[in-house]
Amino acid sequence: MGRKKSFDEQSVIDAAIAVFSEHGYAGTDVGLVGERANIGRSSFYNTFDSLDAVFLRALRDYTATGIPLREELDHSAEPAPVLLMHRLGGALEQQCEDENRTGCLSANTAAELGREVDAVCSILDPDRDAWLDTYSGIIERGQRADHILDDLDPRVHAQLIHSVLAGLRIAARVMPEDHVLAQARAFVAGLCTPAGKATLETGGTPVRAGSSTKGSSTR
Repeated sequence: MGRKKSFDEQSVIDAAIAVFSEHGYAGTDVGLVGERANIGRSSFYNTFDSLDAVFLRALRDYTATGIPLREELDHSAEPAPVLLMHRLGGALEQQCEDENRTGCLSANTAAELGREVDAVCSILDPDRDAWLDTYSGIIERGQRADHILDDLDPRVHAQLIHSVLAGLRIAARVMPEDHVLAQARAFVAGLCTPAGKATLETGGTPVRAGSSTKGSSTR
């Protein structure tokens, strides 16, 4: 009869999210994950098929943390410019609060691996499409309310928002927080009508992944 596991499998996945976020796919090995999760190599391989399998599960779990945040943005009654600033500013503030400023596992993985690994693309592509749907919806609501410029293509600018946030996450690893947030605010203001720019002054609490985020990385 085999020995009963003395650790929680999900805790290893959470540890893997943090380690892959900090060290990247190529820079992570079983030893680093085991050290963070406080398990030995034999325990790791008795539970998981491979490090690659853990990486894919970690990436899948990490992207799932964005689901409640998207639902909140989809159903919020706040003005579109405020929602966009909440999204960008909240993600960047949370990253800057992290001592290592590791940022987003999805963005880090996309930058490192591109489209080299089909299994990774099968996780990141649907996640990206879901975010684009959310951003497009915010833009369309903002256009109806005369807060977002009417001549903007919602889908194209949803893609732009996604790309800008990914770029600012990289900048946030080395740049002062106030500089990164100023760039985010300037970008959102560039999408706005005069009435939309006025709503940005209302501020509000940034929307974050919060306690649902795994490890030290941020959505």
